[in-house]
Order: sequence, then structure tokens, then C-alpha cells
Amino acid sequence: MNLKAVKVLLISFLSITSGFSQLTNDACATAIPLCPNVSVSGSNIGATATVCPGCEDDFTFCFSGTNSVWYQFNTNVTGGDVTFNFSNLAFNIQPTRGTQLQATIVQALVQCDAATYTMVSNCEAGAAGGFTLTAFGLPANTTYYMVINGATNGGATLPAEATFDLIGSGTGFDRPAPGLSIGGPTITVCPESPTSFTAYLSNCTDTSDFYWSVNGVITAVTSTSLWITSNLQNGDVVSVVCSCFDICPDTLNYSYPAVTVDPLTVDAGPDLTIQAGSSAQLVGTSNGTDFSWSPVQTLNTPFSITTYATPEETTTYTLTALNTNCSLSDEMTVFVSNNLTIPGSFSPNGDGHNDKWIIDGIGFYPDAQVVIYDRWGQKIAEIAGYSLIKAWDGTNKGKPVSDGVYFYSLDLRQNNDTKPLKGSITVIH
Repeated sequence: MNLKAVKVLLISFLSITSGFSQLTNDACATAIPLCPNVSVSGSNIGATATVCPGCEDDFTFCFSGTNSVWYQFNTNVTGGDVTFNFSNLAFNIQPTRGTQLQATIVQALVQCDAATYTMVSNCEAGAAGGFTLTAFGLPANTTYYMVINGATNGGATLPAEATFDLIGSGTGFDRPAPGLSIGGPTITVCPESPTSFTAYLSNCTDTSDFYWSVNGVITAVTSTSLWITSNLQNGDVVSVVCSCFDICPDTLNYSYPAVTVDPLTVDAGPDLTIQAGSSAQLVGTSNGTDFSWSPVQTLNTPFSITTYATPEETTTYTLTALNTNCSLSDEMTVFVSNNLTIPGSFSPNGDGHNDKWIIDGIGFYPDAQVVIYDRWGQKIAEIAGYSLIKAWDGTNKGKPVSDGVYFYSLDLRQNNDTKPLKGSITVIH
């Protein structure tokens, strides 16, 4: 059986016979990270030992590996002295069990390989109360391990077990408090204009993503410190949250003062549908001082907030409003419809087929009006709200008209500038 198998069996056996579940940091490979100036409550109750050539507890300093628990820490970017204070030791008092803790700090050239350990602090051989581990002049950005186990003092046959508190500090462990602020607009923001916010960090490494919020609602997540938005409203508060350090992370947040957005507004009006050859009145609204529509080719007054458009095809028009500080645009579309099919003849003979002058697509124009004239220009029918039901049936005052050619004027009544559509109809009985 190889050494790894022996190690696993030994840990499992000792965990069962001790009556305690295995501690998370019972092994060097699962050492608990320590953070500067953060108190940690620990215990070696139920801890095991892994003693074999090169294994994690195969050491002899001022004590040997017994029921070890492990912690680890990293020195800061400058390095220096590190001190860990242990307090509030409370021992598991049992017959033949020791009542002292043992501890030291080591550096491992190969992780958790005891053959590569170097002790870098004082070695506590048997502490019945609070004690201190101190390492001097440690290099920067280096990982170290702290091993703690129980002594078999006073002729005990079982190693000591205890709970304890520990906290670390020192020039080689402490880190300056990280800082966060936001750089943003210092003047009034124009509505819907791109506005940049930049998060500025100090004393921060291993930066996380940046979570940007508007009025407390997360709006964007960026991997860099820059965020650009065009959706700010007057009084909005922009804030950002991020964290520093992969190990022992610090979460930071900062809120920028409420932004002031210029009150300029513009509305190009609703979309419109016209028949080919007709015009549409574009009615915009704005509190601006100057206006322009584009494209200008099919407009009669492009620099007025109200104008007429006569597009030959569906066209999107943009209304831009300006004031002293800002410009703002809105769009509307004039759809040019070819959805009317106007028949050139019909046969009102009562056979149930083609008895009325049906205009396909007239339902899109509920206000349409049709006037029918004879060859001498006399009005013989006038129908408002022309539809399938109200279609002309080839009569004049209730009497059938004669076969022949008649003329129509179809006013779609979309706006005051719409020109009537005109043509001829042939009546065949």
C-alpha cells in the first residue's frame, strides 16, 4: 500500500475513534487563510496527524506533529515583521489528555512537504494560556503556514485539545485600507447623451468586476473601471461596488452625487401611414428653441416644429431640438402604403358576384370619403366612412344607373394636406 493510501486510512481511523468529525483545516492542503487584523476562532479538537516520510506532520522542531491543524497567510507587497496573538485557550479536559498547545510558523518550498519546511518564527513548545508567534523580516508576497497541535505534557498519553482565538498583524502582514471613488460629470448632462463614470481605486490589487447601479438597481457589470451610459434622468444617483484582494477580499462601494440632467425634451409625434402620392403633417413637440427635420428632401419647412412631408416611399424622419446647452432628437416614420386596390369596373346585376364597388384595403382609412360623378360632372353618390358595408352599389337615389363610365374622387382624410385620389369606374349590368 502506498503512502497516500496509508495517509487516508490513518486520517479516517483517527477521525472515527476520536468521536469528532474531521476539521476543515485538519490537513496542510486545506489550511484556512488568515486575514490581517481579523480575529479567527479555531480548534484542534478531533484533529489528526499524518506522519510518514515527507508527509505534512513529519517534522521535529521544538515539538513533533500530533493532532495538527493548519492555517496559512501571505505577506503583503512590502514584507516585514508578522505577529500572531493567541488568546482564550479553553482545553478539553480529559484523563490522560495534555493541557498545552504547541505552534510555529513555517515556510514550505514544496507545499505541505515536511522535508522542505523552514521554521521562520519562534517555536511554542507548550502553552497553557495565551501566547505569541512572531516572525521577523519576512519577504513580500510569500505564503507561510502555521501549524498548531496539542502537547502530551505531564505524562499524558493523549495530546491536548483546545479552542482558541488568534489574530495577526505587523508590517509584513498589514495592508493599507483600500479606497474607492468615482469620477463623473461636473456640469449639467444633456439628455440621452453618453456620460462617462470612472472608478478610481487605491491600495487595491486583484480587483473584481465593477457592479454599477442607478438609484440602487444594478444596471451594468464591467471588467474595467470605465462605464458609459446614455440613460440618465435628472437626480439619478450612480454607485459602484467592487472588491479588492483574492485572499481576504475587501468589498468597497461608493455613490456619486446626484446628476443634473438638462430638461430639454423632444417628441417627433406618432408614426403615420399615407397612400402613395399623399402628404402627411408632421407635428413635433419640444421645449427647445430651435428645430430641424431630416431628411429635408420631401419636407416643405424642415426648420419648423410642424411641417408637411410627401415621401414617395416609407421614410423615417428625425426631429432635432436645441437649446442653449444641448441638442436632442426623436424619430417618427411615415409609412407609404400601396395597400389600396381600386377596381376599374363592377357589375351590379344582383347575381351576388361583384355587385358593389369594393376597394381592397379601404379598412385602413376609416374616415375615407367617396364621391361618384357621371360623365357630365353631376354628383350621383357621396359616401362617408367608405367600407365594405357602405360600398357603392351602382345606384343613384336608389335607382340603378345606366351602363357606362363614371368618375370617382376618393379622399382618404388622413390630414388636411392629403390630396384625393381620382379615377374612373365602368358599370356593367
